[in-house]
Amino acid sequence: MEGETIVQQILKALDLHSDQLRQQMKEMEERLRAEIQDTENRLRTELQETEDRLRAEIQDTENRLYTKIRETEDRLHQKLLDLEKRTDARFERLETKMNYWRLEWSETQETVDFLARKTLQHERKLRSRAEQNEIS
Repeated sequence: MEGETIVQQILKALDLHSDQLRQQMKEMEERLRAEIQDTENRLRTELQETEDRLRAEIQDTENRLYTKIRETEDRLHQKLLDLEKRTDARFERLETKMNYWRLEWSETQETVDFLARKTLQHERKLRSRAEQNEIS
């Protein structure tokens, strides 16, 4: 009987020890779950913060790009206006020169017409005198 009692006590000790091990494992499992949950929550928070920072940086970059695009558009528009003004001024100068040349041409034509008439008159007079000299 003594052997049975010893076996019973050993079994009881083993049972008690296994209960303690189960309890410790359960506590470890709960701590691990809590740590995993805590780590998951921290990672989610960090991911959300990173996402928010990236969205803010993207928005800031987009705003700066739009601003630069607008500035470039404004500069190009101003350059186009300046070019248009210079072109208009050059055309006006060219038109003024052409008007001057037309006037010069007209005056030259009038002078040529006048000289042609005078030359014709002199030729007639010369012919007339030549005819009178031949007749006389």
